[in-house]
Amino acid sequence: MLNLFIIKLKTTGILQQLLNKFSITKMAMMFVMMLLFTNISKAQTKTFQTFQPVKPDFAGKLYFHIESTGFFKNNEYFSPYAYGYTGIGIYFKPTLDYFFNKNLSISAGVYLLKYSGLDHLSQTIPVFSIRYKPIKSLNIIIGNIYGTANHQLAEPLFRYDLFYQHHIENGLQFLFNTKRFKSDLWLNWRNFIQLGDTTQEELTVGSSSSITVYDNQSITVTVPVQFLFNHWGGQLSPLPHKPITTIFNGYIGAKADWQLNEKWSLGVSENLALYNGLSLPDEGIEGHFLPKHGLGSYLKMNLSYSNWHVMAGYWHAKNFVAPLGETQFQSISEIDPDLYRKNINLITGKLWFNKSIVKGVMIEARFEQYYDLHNRTFDYSYGLWLRVNSSFFLVKAKPVR
Repeated sequence: MLNLFIIKLKTTGILQQLLNKFSITKMAMMFVMMLLFTNISKAQTKTFQTFQPVKPDFAGKLYFHIESTGFFKNNEYFSPYAYGYTGIGIYFKPTLDYFFNKNLSISAGVYLLKYSGLDHLSQTIPVFSIRYKPIKSLNIIIGNIYGTANHQLAEPLFRYDLFYQHHIENGLQFLFNTKRFKSDLWLNWRNFIQLGDTTQEELTVGSSSSITVYDNQSITVTVPVQFLFNHWGGQLSPLPHKPITTIFNGYIGAKADWQLNEKWSLGVSENLALYNGLSLPDEGIEGHFLPKHGLGSYLKMNLSYSNWHVMAGYWHAKNFVAPLGETQFQSISEIDPDLYRKNINLITGKLWFNKSIVKGVMIEARFEQYYDLHNRTFDYSYGLWLRVNSSFFLVKAKPVR
């Protein structure tokens, strides 16, 4: 992901200009709130979420689970900041899931990714996980965690295409769920190194939580707070070691939803995004430098009618960098490492339809647009996804010992 950051930037005066608009006190308050609360925004819809709660009658049973998504995503991007491409294919993740009781289960299987137009599999990854529920409101997962869209990160921090490009995440995860508070805290170890390896270890630590501060059935107010730490480091590679890089991203705001009637709903949110290069090499990344700090704001309004949804938004940012974020929201071009935009003014729009076909099977069609007010470029994408996420009972069996 480092190529996302590559940039040559004159950093003189950047921090001072940021502080002219955002006081140190405000920035400190934002950071503290992120650490204290850490909301789950609706950036990724329920179509892309694969988490399934364990039912009490699963105890002592072996299941065959199928998770699979056929995808078609065409990015018609014409600006010099993001590649345009088409992703089409299917991933297939069959697993055997055994439930010792209603609180403990183990899973083993394989993840297969096949792109249309290629005769070979692009990814073949064994997947293993242990899931434990010590209390009613907490799930602990070790191994293959519920990643990508399950984290429900905001678009400036997470791009949709990672759902199929890097679907598998491995590490440690804590899922906490109560009436007023929901939280997803995880460690995704993206690259594990051994003695003598020339690559760096890569990992992400993240949290995506939601606090409901008001709910009277028709009106709900929540606090969306998220953070990510992306790190590149390690000391097992031959000398000289590559420099350590650590980047922080935060996202905090307020969201109000109105349930107008059984089919109509309306939502409005205002969010602030933060970038901080906590540890950046003095010589830069591959000779190109990054800004130290950045801020952004994202105002959104969404309207839903039954299975139809529309969203309009305005993104304004200065020196914003997010390793896993949608490229349209970044100050750095992923195409030209020397191309940089300090100020970003983007109008976004989305229209999508999603529906449950049968139990465990969903379909979604989506159109998205991004209009850069400064460069006057209009980028858009459209896609279709068909997702299967179902379990099938095989046999009832109890451990011998």
